[in-house]
Amino acid sequence: MSQVKIDINLKLNSQSVDRYKFGKATHEATALYRPHENKIILPVGILQKPFFDAQFDATQSFGAIGMVIGHEITHGFDNSGRYCDCDGKIETVVIERLQRFVQPTSLGENIADNGGLKSSFRAYREYLKEFPSQNTEEAGVKLFYFSYARAWCSKNTPGQILDKFWRTHTLERYRVTGALQNNPEFARVFQCPTDSYLNPSKKCLLWE
Repeated sequence: MSQVKIDINLKLNSQSVDRYKFGKATHEATALYRPHENKIILPVGILQKPFFDAQFDATQSFGAIGMVIGHEITHGFDNSGRYCDCDGKIETVVIERLQRFVQPTSLGENIADNGGLKSSFRAYREYLKEFPSQNTEEAGVKLFYFSYARAWCSKNTPGQILDKFWRTHTLERYRVTGALQNNPEFARVFQCPTDSYLNPSKKCLLWE
């Protein structure tokens, strides 16, 4: 079976990218970005709670599925996606600030988590200009961050925790706190003291 897959992939060499090939099981609760096709894929499996529900307040949707969409778009500008232009062709661009996000194995995902949360929050702000919320400004912002954190709640066995040390995504709790630690708006609305765990004075800010 492995040899068959290898042979199939080798035959694709030098061929144009098939932009209509899905390549992901529709039931999977995940999302992905394909740099060589410059597109994001959201299988139907992720379009359910806790990421999405038709009954969600718009604020909740921006905090959950909105962040996921922003995360995948940000992959187009992370340590891997930055080498591809809008047509999926490889270019060489050096962005030294990317290296501040530490772990090489999870670098791209850390960048995408930070960028996804910020871009989704900005989209939420733009949405409110046309569709004002019944919530107060503070309540709306807090609900946005609550929805974001809730979407990544998880429970792992010791084996799963150990396994994730070798994967590109960090543990869910650190994905959440890592992005929040770099988010001044979160610290403001929840009044986190300077230099506290969720509001360190030294932040990794790739995009303002």
